[in-house]
Amino acid sequence: MPGDRYSALRAQLKAFFPPGYCRLECQDRRQLASVKAICAELDAWASAHPGFDALDLRRESYLSMRRHFVPILFTESPFYCECGVNGGWSGARPARHVNELCGRFYARDGLIPKHEFDVLYGRIGNRFMLCCGPFSDDMHHLPPFRTILKKGFRGVRDEVADALARCPAGDAHGRKELETALVGLDTIHEIQLKFAAEAKSRLEHADGLAPEQAHNMQRIADAALRCPWEPPQTFYEGLNALWFVREVLGYVDGVNNYALGRMDAWLDGLYRADLAAGRLTREEARDLVSRFLLFADAHESGEVPVHSGDDHEPEIPLTLGGCDADGVPVWNELTRLALDCHLALDCVFPKLHCRISEKSPAGYLRKIGELLMAGHAVFALFNDDRTIPQFVRMGYSVKDAREYTCCGCWDPGVDSLTDMDSANYVSVARILEATIRRDAELEAALELDLESVDGKRTFDEVRDALYGNFIRFFRNVMSRYTRYGAMNAKVFPHPVYTMCIEGGIASRRDTTEGGVSFRPRIVTLAFLANVVDSLCAIRKLCFEDRTCTLPQLLDAVRANWAGADGARLRKAVLAAPYWGDDSAESNGLMKWWIDRTADDMAGMVNDQGGPYVLATWIYREFLNWGACMKATPDGRFDGEQLAQGFAPSELRCTVGATTVLNAIGSLDHGRLYASNANLAFEKNCMNAEIFEAVFRVVCRKGMHLLQPNCLSVAELKDAQVHPERHRSLMVKICGFTARFVSLDRRWQNEIIRRHLLR
Repeated sequence: MPGDRYSALRAQLKAFFPPGYCRLECQDRRQLASVKAICAELDAWASAHPGFDALDLRRESYLSMRRHFVPILFTESPFYCECGVNGGWSGARPARHVNELCGRFYARDGLIPKHEFDVLYGRIGNRFMLCCGPFSDDMHHLPPFRTILKKGFRGVRDEVADALARCPAGDAHGRKELETALVGLDTIHEIQLKFAAEAKSRLEHADGLAPEQAHNMQRIADAALRCPWEPPQTFYEGLNALWFVREVLGYVDGVNNYALGRMDAWLDGLYRADLAAGRLTREEARDLVSRFLLFADAHESGEVPVHSGDDHEPEIPLTLGGCDADGVPVWNELTRLALDCHLALDCVFPKLHCRISEKSPAGYLRKIGELLMAGHAVFALFNDDRTIPQFVRMGYSVKDAREYTCCGCWDPGVDSLTDMDSANYVSVARILEATIRRDAELEAALELDLESVDGKRTFDEVRDALYGNFIRFFRNVMSRYTRYGAMNAKVFPHPVYTMCIEGGIASRRDTTEGGVSFRPRIVTLAFLANVVDSLCAIRKLCFEDRTCTLPQLLDAVRANWAGADGARLRKAVLAAPYWGDDSAESNGLMKWWIDRTADDMAGMVNDQGGPYVLATWIYREFLNWGACMKATPDGRFDGEQLAQGFAPSELRCTVGATTVLNAIGSLDHGRLYASNANLAFEKNCMNAEIFEAVFRVVCRKGMHLLQPNCLSVAELKDAQVHPERHRSLMVKICGFTARFVSLDRRWQNEIIRRHLLR
């Protein structure tokens, strides 16, 4: 927004972060030279020490970082945190170069047979599943904010040093983990002090600095001498600590930290103390929050075209609202400030992950509704009434469960207690497609064990055969995760990150080898709505109304509904019950499938010793994978999109909001770790008060997560013709938000086609 108060800061950030794709390297030549020097040193050290292990190389990377780290400061910002790891995803080179060098261990030490990688990547490439890492998700991590806000990194170091002094003589591996972590923690301290030295140097050569710029550098020079090595003592230090923790752990340990914590819940005490002591005015607080938010928004330009993949996805979410550890609702000046500034600054990022409950203050829920009505659809809404009891059942204390944070696109977790493993999809719809279109060569290569449904005589036989195909595949995938996921510890350990999470110091074991207290593995049942709709159609047409035989229906599907007979059968399919219509047929099938899967996976233990838990969220795959899938018995043509999470299929839904919410509410969401619904509401029928009522119903129905849009088709179509008039119109795609005018025509049309609830 040229000409606004923050145009100079926006320009500085834009010049640093990569133009376009957020995962490219930053543009600062000093930072690029630093990364190159560190990687070169690691290459040389690895060549000179061929018998090294991953902890050896991690230690050397910490030492090299001390020598070559370049502190990045912006004269228009008082924050010091930017390590230049990359444009957005906080875990990247140089730390992940350790992973690249240690990747040879898979073959050298026989950790995972090549055949297993072939099967894994074959299944991923053929859209049967997704795993964001080799047999474990190494991307979606929660920064340990509460640990550092309470203890500072120094407090963690003291505890690690004490544990090392008491480490049993026979635990050589535990001793090495602690020793390596100490080197890393000292490196973080050195990095912090380099920020202070850089700011002091800028002040010593301050001829070109404006008064406000000099004030920013002085703030950094003073604060970076102590915080967050020591816990923050002011609101400013607290804000900076949130960014610093996210960025520095990505830099030293290579972990992708996908959260910014709970500013309004955790920093409110510092904020109020500063106001009372006269250290801060409300206008100064607004300025700090604005610059805090803009740092996230600048990680990627909102004008970047969105085509596919992970365009427009820096993964920077901020959690707001909910309740504090004592159960008191969080709706305070900082909550309002974050929401107001996000809208006023026209931010796409950070994503706003807002915790809600049936008892949330009306002003809070209506404020979210107001932003939605203004075309600012940047929200994922998490239901405390479902999520907090869920964490308690998993073994967390009530106080810790109330402190849960939102991570990535939609991952709830309790920071400083939990390490996430959440990006694991199994496509139920792809199993359906493969069952209908048998391919012996593909089944052999991917080790699929599929039973045909063509000769089945009853609906129950069809349903059970399809479920059997799915659950055999599901169990096979999980067993391989359990068998090989733990090998990640020998390739990509995170010693410093581990020591900041409960259990890591006491166990003396890395989070990658089960060293922390909570390590659930979340698995998504992808596109289950399409399978439920398909089963509803099969039951209705082939076994109830006798409109056709099962072979006739399947032949029509295989022919992509071609010809008069295909068109006739497809019309009948579209008149059958479907998920979201709140019928006994569709509700019952959805419940049957989820309950059966939850029962069949009970007791399965993941590679870290934790449980496998189910979710229903889905990312861009609903469009991207759908484009590669053939027709299915729910009436889809070849290449049509799939359903999103618990939202009804866009192909089928014709009902209103009450019916859809009742359908979703008919399920036992306690069987799931997360249940995600991406729902669009007709703008002409909504206002802030109606949204408040909808949000309370969502909570009452027991859903985990709502991603709301508030759309006007006329407005969207006008934006296609006159994009200059609608630059600030933002839409929730799935786990991310984008400016509608930045979407390519395929994505724009997908948004326009969405069924609008009234």
